[in-house]
Amino acid sequence: MNDLQKRYIRNQILTMPMKVNQELTHKNKKFNQRSDYDNIIRYIDNFLDGEGMNRFLVLPGLRDVGKTTILFQAYEYLLMEKNINQQNILYLSCDRLKRTGEANIFDVVNYYCKTFHNSIFETLSEPVFILIDEAQYDKEWALNGKLIFDGSKNIFMIFSGSSALKLSNNPDAARRLLNIPIYTLTYSQHLKLKYGNFKNDISDSIIQMIFDGETQNSAEIERRMINIYSNFQNFDVSEWKNFLQFGGFPSSFYQNTNDINKKIVNMVEKVVMTDMNNIEGINGNTHNLAFQILNYLAFQNPGEVSIGSLSNLFDAKKQLVTKVLNILEKTQLIFHIGPFTSSVKRTTKPNEYFFATPSLKHNLALDVGNALLEDEPAYFGKLLENYVASSFHDLDNKSTISYKTYYDDSKRKSSDKNVDFIVQRGLEKPIPIEVSCGDKDKSQIKRAINAYNSSHGIIISNTTSNIVKTDNIICIPPEIFAFM
Repeated sequence: MNDLQKRYIRNQILTMPMKVNQELTHKNKKFNQRSDYDNIIRYIDNFLDGEGMNRFLVLPGLRDVGKTTILFQAYEYLLMEKNINQQNILYLSCDRLKRTGEANIFDVVNYYCKTFHNSIFETLSEPVFILIDEAQYDKEWALNGKLIFDGSKNIFMIFSGSSALKLSNNPDAARRLLNIPIYTLTYSQHLKLKYGNFKNDISDSIIQMIFDGETQNSAEIERRMINIYSNFQNFDVSEWKNFLQFGGFPSSFYQNTNDINKKIVNMVEKVVMTDMNNIEGINGNTHNLAFQILNYLAFQNPGEVSIGSLSNLFDAKKQLVTKVLNILEKTQLIFHIGPFTSSVKRTTKPNEYFFATPSLKHNLALDVGNALLEDEPAYFGKLLENYVASSFHDLDNKSTISYKTYYDDSKRKSSDKNVDFIVQRGLEKPIPIEVSCGDKDKSQIKRAINAYNSSHGIIISNTTSNIVKTDNIICIPPEIFAFM
C-alpha cells in the first residue's frame, strides 16, 4: 500500500461519523430504511451475540439501488445503537481506493489492524466491522474476503458492489459468504422510504389470494391498505403513476423528472461501459449491441424476442446476441421469462424480456424519443405489465418457495389472444394472469383457465378500485397488487 492509500484509510476512520450523518439526511430529515437493512442488522446482532457463521455478507445489485446507503445505515447502527468504537468500524470504497493505487482489500485490512489495533487480523481480541463498497474494483475481492474470514472470527464483513457479474458467482468465497441481492424498489418499499416506515402486513394475504383463489380477506386487505395511506403526510395522488415512470430507485425522491431521466440513463451507460467489462471478450462492438438491444426492448411491446430476429435486425451473430442478453441479465438490468411448456421444448423457444423496474423501460424510451407515441392507457399498460413481471420475478428470488413465471404458449386460433402470464407456486396448478389498463375482454382468461385446468384466474386492472371475484376470476386493482 502507498502513502496516499494509508492516508485515505486513516481519514475514513476519523471522518466517517460526520460523513455518515450528512449522507443519511436530506433537508435535515433522516432517510427511512428498507427491509434489506433489517435483514442485515439481524446478522450483525447475531455476530455480536457470538454467532459466527454468517459474518461475510455480500450485497450485489444494480447501480443506484441504495447499497451505499445501507452500508452507511449499518455504520450508524453500530456506532449509535450498539456503541461500537469508531476505530472498530472501517468503511471504504474500492473505487476511491483504486484512484490512489491498486485496490487490495487484504492489504487494507492488514494495515487497518496494525495501525488501529496494534495487531494482525488473526490475533484480534475484539469485534471489528469491515464495510467495503464497490468491492468489484478489487479483482481478488472473493479470495481476499475468504482469507480474512478464515483468519479471524472477530471480523464481520459486508461487501457491496454494483456489478452482479463478479459478486454473484465466485467459487473462491462461495462457501463462506452469504449473498443478499439488493433489488430495485417495489411500490410498497418506495412508499416506505418516501413517506415513512410502515409494516406491509398485507403482502402475504395478497400472495395467498393470488395462488389460492380465496377472497374472503379482501375487505380486510383493502382496510389495511387505506389505513397505511391515511398515515402519509402530503401524499401525492399521482404517486402510483409517477412510480411506474420514474420510481424503483431511492434517488428519485429528491429530484425532478428531467434529472431522474438523466440519472437513470447515465446509470445504464455506466453498467454497459463499466460493469460489463468484468466479462472477458467485451469490446466496443459488444457495448454498441448492448445499447441497441436495450433500446429495442424499451420500445417493444411485451412479447417473445427471437435471437434470430435480433441478429438480423442488428447485423450481429446469434452467438454474440445470446452472450449480450446473458450479460445484461447478470447486470440485473433485465430478466427473462420462458414459455409455459415442457423443459425440453422451453430450450428451443424464444424468451420474453423485461426490465428490472418499469422506470428503466420508460426512461430509456424517453431518452431515445417520445415515450408516449401511443394512447396513454396502452402505454401505461406496458409499464404495468413490466411491473407485474418483475414482482413475480422478485418473489421467486426472495422466497424459499418456488414461484415461477412464464408466458402463455398455448396453441390457439388466429383470432384468439393468450393471457400475459402463467404463474406457478411449487408443483401446484398454474394460475393465468391478465394485465390491462382499461377495459378488457374476459374471454382470454376464461380460455386459459380451461386450457390449464386452473382453479381460477387473475386480472390486474385499473377498471376496478376494489378486489372483485366473479365466478372463478379475481380482479385486483394495480395499486393493491403492488403491495404483494
